[in-house]
Amino acid sequence: MDAKSHLKQKVNQFSVLSEEEWLDFSSRWKSLTIKKGDFIIQAGQTEKYFYFVHTGVLRAFMINNGIDVSVGFTYDGDFSGAYDSFLEQRPADWSMQATTDAELLRIGYSDLMNMFDLYKSVERWGRIFNAQMLIGIGRRQVEVRSFSAEQRFDRLFEQSPHIFQLVSQKHLASYVGMTPETFSRMRKQKLDKKD
Repeated sequence: MDAKSHLKQKVNQFSVLSEEEWLDFSSRWKSLTIKKGDFIIQAGQTEKYFYFVHTGVLRAFMINNGIDVSVGFTYDGDFSGAYDSFLEQRPADWSMQATTDAELLRIGYSDLMNMFDLYKSVERWGRIFNAQMLIGIGRRQVEVRSFSAEQRFDRLFEQSPHIFQLVSQKHLASYVGMTPETFSRMRKQKLDKKD
């Protein structure tokens, strides 16, 4: 499936656009291919685009007191970007970098806002997407504030086992808040139990 068909499939999960709406909406999304290690945004820059990840993996992270802290990952079929910076058009507090080669689609701020104003179906997609984002952020807040690093590891292992093949152990360890050595030991224990 090509990138625009993939995007259409994901948009249609929240709101079905008419053919005319889809043609206009999809024409605003432009292809972007990036290499492993490339940034789509760095802390201090203002996010100008909203992204759809057709293939590849992106990592959101910040540097806190000299320590690289992973705050999230997006991969095939996810929407991505420094969304708070994008919506407020202010400098981002964190960076987003490709951890693999990636094929993306992106839409500019004014184009997306124009689509929201022009089409009720696109506005509906945006509203449902935003609701999903808020739910995810709320769940992540509960995890970070209430769960131990081991509990966060267990949840990640149960809810997103595929991510262990997509993202380095170092970055996943940072995401759950443990050392790479502890993460590696726990991962081995989990895999040994499955066998």
